[in-house]
Amino acid sequence: MYKTGGVAFDINANRTNGRTTSIQFMTQDTGSAKLSFSFTKDSTPLPLSAVDAKIVLLYADGSFYKKSLTITDKMNGKAEYELSDEELKHYGTVKAEIKLYYTNGQALATSFFTFSIAKTLEDQNIIPTADYYIDDFETLKDGIKHLVEEISQTVEELRKKFADLEAIETKEGAQEKADAAEEKARAYTDEHANDQEKHITAAERKAWNAKETPSGAQKKVDAHANDQEKHVTAAERKAWNAKETPSGAQKKVDAHANDQEKHVSSADRKTWNGAATYANIMLKNGAAAGTRTPMYAKWGAFLILRGHVKTDAEIIFGSIPAEYAPAGGSVITVPLNGTGGTANLIIYDNGDLKIKYPDPADSSKMGGGYYLDVVVGFQEGGTA
Repeated sequence: MYKTGGVAFDINANRTNGRTTSIQFMTQDTGSAKLSFSFTKDSTPLPLSAVDAKIVLLYADGSFYKKSLTITDKMNGKAEYELSDEELKHYGTVKAEIKLYYTNGQALATSFFTFSIAKTLEDQNIIPTADYYIDDFETLKDGIKHLVEEISQTVEELRKKFADLEAIETKEGAQEKADAAEEKARAYTDEHANDQEKHITAAERKAWNAKETPSGAQKKVDAHANDQEKHVTAAERKAWNAKETPSGAQKKVDAHANDQEKHVSSADRKTWNGAATYANIMLKNGAAAGTRTPMYAKWGAFLILRGHVKTDAEIIFGSIPAEYAPAGGSVITVPLNGTGGTANLIIYDNGDLKIKYPDPADSSKMGGGYYLDVVVGFQEGGTA
């Protein structure tokens, strides 16, 4: 059994300032709090095929969640989202919006709506800890880790492969030398296998005697027979015949070289290896730079913040251009200077930056400032 709150969306470009719903869940609605959604366009159900539907939730205590919806009816545009037990602990008014990411690169955002979570009598003393979760980040982290492992293994395999190829001769070249040597040896054997006294004439013998001495000729024959550069031994011939043909090996090398799952293209490598260009964060409301100037930069699909800032909590202390901010905003944990404590850095989608201290009772720790050394991934549909 579920407590289900329904919300309908008509996808259009009409201006709206959001809406407040009468949906209310309780902190003890364990496994039973569900939001259901229906999507229409021009009064017709909006199909949800080839789309990843996300819900963005901003709780009253600053907690931030972004998770996938469960699509229940693709043809009639219906989806749902079940609130976790952890989310139900963040009581108060909740702001939410839906984002639809299509596989062709398009994205749609709905107007935000609100609902509430009320404390039950037995939960009057609970104090939730601010939290955030974005399932896209977990997927990105696992994907990058797996890609790095595969690239490292592939590079090592290629290094060994090309070292072997450089150290050996091609099979066709070796086979030609082997065939030529075998033909010469057979001719030599056929000519000298029997007694020369019975097979050459006196004139031929005289002609032979006028030539190089047999011992000198034999030395040359022996030297030729022992010339490892011109001959292939039986063991070498057997080893060569057991190897793969050069054309087959080349096909594997070509297939490996073109495998985009295991390689980084020159454009990707240029993006990742290129130096980021930093600009100073515009400080506001009395905020000041600490030991390092607060700066920002865009690097590939990431926003980089770095530096040291001194500011009061709960105020906008600075801003960056809106096009550098992740779509839908983000909340990042940052360390306090010299205390071992942490605070929450809130990045709004308009580029404003604010520090939210998780424990106001211990705000004396904030005097040393905050370190902004973080990397934030842009959301799908963003401007990166």
